[in-house]
Amino acid sequence: MAVLIKNSQRSITINSRSVKRLTKKLLTFSGLQGKDISILFVNNRKITALNSRFFGKQYPTNVISFSYIDGLPGEIAGEIIISIEKAREEAEQSGVHFYERLFALIIHGLLHITGHDHEGEKNQGRRMRYREKKLLDFIVSHDVYKRMISERAA
Repeated sequence: MAVLIKNSQRSITINSRSVKRLTKKLLTFSGLQGKDISILFVNNRKITALNSRFFGKQYPTNVISFSYIDGLPGEIAGEIIISIEKAREEAEQSGVHFYERLFALIIHGLLHITGHDHEGEKNQGRRMRYREKKLLDFIVSHDVYKRMISERAA
């Protein structure tokens, strides 16, 4: 199981090592051990370009994910692309810690990679939100997460 992280934005410092550790624990907790994922952190300009290219939308979004889960064994299961600027904006607006919002977006992308959808029928969205909450509760109660928060506050 590999979690590949690339941080191509410069405006916000990310503890990539801890994010990687927690994401691996998240994959195991979700029953996805043995699956590899890639996470790319970008700025609003880059995610706007991707959103335009792949979805025809001319604005920054918070997360884009691509699933390759039906690929061959040993290949990457999917990619998650997150606008760090958007994550920070949303964390400030909702009054949550930046890393809590960041992991909510990682979880959201991961669930899309594994076939969950919130835009279809009503029950699908409800199931996805329930799963997101369960996974986020797992993350924020983890010791690695608590250390990340205390280090960032210091």
